Amino acid sequence: MNTVQPLLAVIVPVYKVEDYLHQCVDSILSQSYTALQVILVDDGSPDRCGEICDEYAKQDPRVRVVHKANGGLSSARNAGLEAVEGCSYVTFVDSDDYIEPGLYTDAIAYLEEHPEVEVLGFGINELREDGLLYYCGETEGKMYSREEALRELSQGFSFKIGPSVWSKIFRREAIGNIRFREGFVYEDNSFSLEVLHRSHFYYLLPRAGYNYRMNREGAITAVFDKRMACLFDNLENLQERRSDDRELCCYANTMAVNYLWMYWYQLYRMAPAVYKEVTQAFLPYLRRARRRPYLNLVGGKAHAIKLWLFLHAPYLYTKLSLR
Repeated sequence: MNTVQPLLAVIVPVYKVEDYLHQCVDSILSQSYTALQVILVDDGSPDRCGEICDEYAKQDPRVRVVHKANGGLSSARNAGLEAVEGCSYVTFVDSDDYIEPGLYTDAIAYLEEHPEVEVLGFGINELREDGLLYYCGETEGKMYSREEALRELSQGFSFKIGPSVWSKIFRREAIGNIRFREGFVYEDNSFSLEVLHRSHFYYLLPRAGYNYRMNREGAITAVFDKRMACLFDNLENLQERRSDDRELCCYANTMAVNYLWMYWYQLYRMAPAVYKEVTQAFLPYLRRARRRPYLNLVGGKAHAIKLWLFLHAPYLYTKLSLR
């Protein structure tokens, strides 16, 4: 009987997180599942993070450190992927967050018993300003086919299958040569979409696995800046790179349409005095999205009409529907 545990690569991009780094790394190294390859990517951090990473590498042979010039989160994750050696599985942890005990034992046990599942997701706890953890996830496990997973992901902001890579464990072969687009934020969306598109099954583990530290965004209008433009740029870039795959492009545009609708709705509800001024920047994305195929994930003629009206006359749609 083969008792050798398959290696799980845990990629941790590190940048200016001195106050949180120990909690993050300790939560990984203390896991009951010990077959780990922990890759700490020091992304040119100007504080003591690089030294702290080196100290961990001296203390635990499972830890490897990659020091590189600052290139951003995507660059650090890509550097981590290139450093993976001999691992069957890959996951990501942001260095200001931490994971729950026993997560990797539960996750790898399921993946080993179900070789048809290429991606496994789990619930998250949101650590908010009041210091309390709020669970965002499911109470029952669920298997998703490829099409079901893509449709769920394309809805945007789903607690079942969200875009964040830190809420998932991937079989290494499912990732293959897919990499994060560097120089942009919200790169998880296109990465997760590409990986799920080439996978067969996704399983949602019914437990909290990841503790996500909520950051204050400031004024609601600050959300509608270059970072949001990056999200739509990433999805458009994916459609341009993979223009030969009509299905993937359709899901990417569907995700863009749903994000546009949700951000439009949120801004109107939370900052009605400035929403029209701020949303002007998103009109070019909206015009391009309506010229490309997209899916009516809700279904039905009524919702199809709503989508068409939003894409072609967004301010009229707002006036009629969101009062």
